[in-house]
Amino acid sequence: MADVSRREINRPEQFRILIIGRANAGKTTILRAVCGAEGEPDVYDQDGKKVLPLLRPAKYRGEHNIEYSLKFPSNPGFVFHDSRGFESGAADELELVRKFIQDKASLGSMKNQLHAIWYEYCFSTDGNRFMTVADKEFFNTIDTGRVPVVAIFTKFDALDSVAFSALSAQGVPFEEAQKRAPEHAQAQFDQHVLPLIKGVAHPPKAVVYLRSKASFRS
Repeated sequence: MADVSRREINRPEQFRILIIGRANAGKTTILRAVCGAEGEPDVYDQDGKKVLPLLRPAKYRGEHNIEYSLKFPSNPGFVFHDSRGFESGAADELELVRKFIQDKASLGSMKNQLHAIWYEYCFSTDGNRFMTVADKEFFNTIDTGRVPVVAIFTKFDALDSVAFSALSAQGVPFEEAQKRAPEHAQAQFDQHVLPLIKGVAHPPKAVVYLRSKASFRS
């Protein structure tokens, strides 16, 4: 009998990911970091033909097509599809995303099927409302089946800054407030925000927090 532990596992040559996130959420920056790449990705149409001229972010939003794939020449093993998010035309875009997920998830080919969805949120210091009506609609009505959704919270530094200010207002000395801010921000997030994302009908399989080195001023 063959040793099951030694059986070769079929792995896709390309890992296909749908990116959902609002404009200016730092999507391209994250893709570069994941792929260890610089510059802009190449864009290909449904037939695998490169779209020329290369569409830069500002222009790309104007001619957006979720079926187009994005690849970095230095790391072609990752294939990305970009959704505009749901800032404008929420109902139409939501239905487009729903159809794309259903179509790609049902493909039998490991190469062409959708393997994961990254849903990005971007924090800012001017408010803490992060889930829009469209966001809730996505998580409550779209069952992605075997395609896992990963919620990615970017610019977590914004919450660190808010936590630092709160600790300082409580009389905590500067250096101590600076040291405790990330932990305090995480605790506040876990208490007030995480339950919202976990309370939807189809919650993400994982939650990731991204922050750069925080900067505090006395």
